[in-house]
Amino acid sequence: MIKVDKLANCNIKKITYGNNPSFLGIVSGECKGDLWVDDIKNPSLALVYSYAVGGYAILGNPQEEAICNNFYHFLIHDLFPELRKKDEDYFEFSAESIQMEKIMLNVFSDKRIKNEDEYFFIKNTRVEAYIHTSNEYKIIKVNENFIQLLELGAYENKDLLDKRLLESWGSYHNFLNKSIAFAALYQNKIVAIIIGTARFNNIIPIDIETEENHRKKGLATALAQYFVNECINNHLVPQWNCVESNIPSKKTAQKAGFTLLKKKPYYWFEI
Repeated sequence: MIKVDKLANCNIKKITYGNNPSFLGIVSGECKGDLWVDDIKNPSLALVYSYAVGGYAILGNPQEEAICNNFYHFLIHDLFPELRKKDEDYFEFSAESIQMEKIMLNVFSDKRIKNEDEYFFIKNTRVEAYIHTSNEYKIIKVNENFIQLLELGAYENKDLLDKRLLESWGSYHNFLNKSIAFAALYQNKIVAIIIGTARFNNIIPIDIETEENHRKKGLATALAQYFVNECINNHLVPQWNCVESNIPSKKTAQKAGFTLLKKKPYYWFEI
C-alpha cells in the first residue's frame, strides 16, 4: 500500500461509491486525513483514516487475490506496529463493499471482533420553525470575523472549536472555503459547537459537541437547525452519523428533522 495526500479525480471512480463523505472527502483531497492505496494511477483498494471519525474505512472492491493478500500484509507488518507505537491497541474499521467486509472478517477470524451499527441521517429541506434556547446563550456563525476575534482571545475555550476544525481541514483558510460551523456562546465562552468535518459531492457530515455543564438545554438541536439552513442556502446536504448505542445523538438528529438514510456495521478488534 502506498501513502498519498490525495488522488486525481480521474483515478478515484473505483473507490468513491457510497454515501460516506467523511472518508470520500479525504480521497478527493477536500479535507484532511490519512490515505493509502494499492496503486496511485488506477487504485482498486484504499484505506482511509478520518481524524473526525476516529477510525478507518476500507474502500473499493478489488478482484485480484494478490491485492487483498498485500493489504493483509500491510496491516500486519506496517500499520498495526505503527499503531502500537502510539499506544493504540485497537483497529476500528468499516468496509464499503460486502466482499471486503467478508474478507476482513475471514482473515481476522482469530481475533475477537466486535461490531456496532452506525446510523446515517440526512436532511435536505430547511428548518422553518426554530427551537429557541435560553437568552443566556448566543449562537454565532464561525466566519472570518469570528476566527479573527478567536485568535485575538475574545472567546474562551478556543480548543473546543480549534481541535475539531483543524483536524478536519488543516487550516482556517481551507475551512472557510469548504465548510460551515456554528458556536454557542455562554457569555464569552464557547460551550457548544457544530462543524462540517468533511465534504464530498456537496454532502457535509456533522460533528457536534456540548460541554457537560451545558447539556440538556437544547443547544445541540438549535445548532443543528442553524447548520441545516446554512447548508440548504449553499446547496449542501448535511449528514448526521452516530452509533446505535448513542441514543441521545439519534434523538437529537430526529428532533432536528433528520431522516434515516442507511445503517451499516463498523468493526473493531485488539491488535
